[in-house]
Amino acid sequence: MPGRARIRAVRFLLLLLACCLPAFPVQAEPGGCKRLLLTFLGDIMAHSVNFRAPDYASAYRPVRWLLERDALTFANLESPVDPSRACSGYPSFNVGPDYLRAALEAGIEVFSLANNHACDQGPEGVIRTLESARAVSRACFRRIYCSGTRADPSQPFRPVEIAAGGARIGFLAVTQELNLPEPQGYVLRVDYQLEPEAEAFLELLPSLAAQYDLFVLSYHGGREYARQPEAGRKRFFHRLLEAGVDIVYGHHPHVPQSYELVDRAEGRGLILYSAGNFISGMTWGLDPEEPQAERAWTGDSLLWVVSVSRTDGGCSVERVWPVPITNVRDPQGFIVVSTFPGLAVQGLSEPWVGFYRERSRQLLELLRSWEPLTVDPR
Repeated sequence: MPGRARIRAVRFLLLLLACCLPAFPVQAEPGGCKRLLLTFLGDIMAHSVNFRAPDYASAYRPVRWLLERDALTFANLESPVDPSRACSGYPSFNVGPDYLRAALEAGIEVFSLANNHACDQGPEGVIRTLESARAVSRACFRRIYCSGTRADPSQPFRPVEIAAGGARIGFLAVTQELNLPEPQGYVLRVDYQLEPEAEAFLELLPSLAAQYDLFVLSYHGGREYARQPEAGRKRFFHRLLEAGVDIVYGHHPHVPQSYELVDRAEGRGLILYSAGNFISGMTWGLDPEEPQAERAWTGDSLLWVVSVSRTDGGCSVERVWPVPITNVRDPQGFIVVSTFPGLAVQGLSEPWVGFYRERSRQLLELLRSWEPLTVDPR
């Protein structure tokens, strides 16, 4: 790229910083109110371009400083972690423990394991994923919190309890469906389209939610690549809030969808209809001349930074900062996650600068279209 063109590109990308990054609040406020920062990411996929990278940590490096500034970071791990099998991509995913370790060391502590790929390596893969999580946690001297699967089908599914910022947080992950049949019950499944199944699950939630200051439910479902949530899923997510869930954390469509802040008597709740992808190989083959391609939305997403206020009366969601991010090929051809301002150091060619300029415009336009987002159910 010519020198002047590169300088213009760098200036453009740096100018995005002001609109992309939030002014992070402090953790404590006068008067006894404390703030808790949580970050929600989309799907961590395991396509071949991801697991063949020589350094898994490099995928997170451009955004690691953001993931380490909160109390907890949540993500959906959409692959078994079975070290007895080789790494494999779509349609039957598998990675080794180092893949999970890179995510943990980047600042991601809470993982949903309930998704349609959870049984890609059979029940043994489910069990070995849980074993791998424990092993990685011990090796890193850091806690990993996982939900949505179990090693023993005779034991009930329970939320994982997390202590953070003086609050007791309950986290439960469910999936709408599985790609492969799994009759033994290793993965927690709730299909919102099956009314008896959905009703039975909703009846369980009030007693579970009452045990925690903040209750987060991860739901993996919906129509893939749909830019808008389905009406039935929207109704179900609102009913989850009515049943006591405080944050509904949705994923599976692989593209970002809107969010809602819902005012309730017990405190404001949050619905993230789809967090999109965090990292994948879905955009690897895109042409820089195709910034309008629908597939491009699988590479653009958001870090959903959520501020939760905690008082003696409980927790309430205060505010959401959607921080735009994107997947980009590094100089070696592997995918990394970056903010749009961070693209300035990626050494992009002029066609790719134009591509990401258009992608940033579309993503910011999408964010503006989501305002206002506070809903009063009364």
